Formats: sequence, C-alpha cells, structure tokens
Amino acid sequence: MSQVEPTSPAYLNAKMAEAAVEAVVEAILNPPANSKLADAGKFLRPKRKQCHVVVVVPGTTGSIEPDTCPQWMEQLQVRPLVLFQKSFYGGREELDAPFGKIARLKAHQLWHDRNDDRTGTLPHLLFKGDTVYWGGVKRLGIVVTCSGLQPYIDKMIAGMVADMLITMAHEAWMTSPEFLEHKHFIGG
Repeated sequence: MSQVEPTSPAYLNAKMAEAAVEAVVEAILNPPANSKLADAGKFLRPKRKQCHVVVVVPGTTGSIEPDTCPQWMEQLQVRPLVLFQKSFYGGREELDAPFGKIARLKAHQLWHDRNDDRTGTLPHLLFKGDTVYWGGVKRLGIVVTCSGLQPYIDKMIAGMVADMLITMAHEAWMTSPEFLEHKHFIGG
C-alpha cells in the first residue's frame, strides 16, 4: 500500500518558508555593515555562523468534502509535515556538529508537546534518542527550530521565522480569491 504524501496548508508553502528562513538567518548571522541590525548584532554574539533550521506545519492526507461532513473527519489525517529545512555552513564545508539531526529532533519534540517552548530541558518528557537541547517555538500550529547557536539565539531565530510565516500566510489569505470573492470554501 503506497503512502499518500500530506499536503501543506493552503496559504503556506515551501517557497514562503525558504524566504522567511533565509531572510531571518541572513539578518542575524550576516547583518549589513553600518546598519541597525549590525549594531544589535554586537549584543547577540552568536558563537558560530552555522546552523540548521526546520519548519514543520500540519499536513493532511485525505480530502475534505463539505457535503460529507462529519464522515470526512474519520478519513482526514493530520500529521507533521516538514515544509522546509536548510543548513547554513558559514563558509565551511561541514557543520561543526549534527545540527540538522538536533533541529529535526527539537521539532519532533515540540510538535508532540514534549518541549514546552520555554527555556531548559524537560527531563520527564525525554525518551531514548531525544535531544537534550532547546531552541525552537511552536506557534499557532507551526513548529520552527534552529540548532547550532546558543539556545536562546536558536529560539529567537525560530520565533522570528514563525512570526514571519504566520504574517506571510495571512497576507496570502487576504489577497486570495477565496477572501476577495467571499467564497465559502478554500479552493472551491
């Protein structure tokens, strides 16, 4: 039996996630010289210019047919979907540590509410194979993690990306035919 790939939310896609991740990471790790970002960067002091960022959103398998409600509830499955991920090498050929694996595990733990999006590790929610690191956010159904910097900078980057994605999706919705034409259903 073949597995059906989940679809991403209607107003959030991989290109948007790529744009948000690259804009935020570039602004924090490589701010333009003689800018307010560069001035603020003097206070952040990331320990390296390497990191890995992961964006996870709800993905659905199955379809929603409004005329068959509530039967569609039994057929529709929502599961985590990695919308985008990228490593930033900071001019090096390899990352200093397995930041990709750590960021993916952070995302998994956040998605399943085993990391409370605060600071510190929650030992009572750790399982064999989990990462002990924190540095990500879960906001309004979107999980974003970053790994490679200090955990509080990882979390700041993740939070900025999440907020940018929520804003981008809202803008896409506000300019969509569904919104502008007062349609009752998405894509219909």
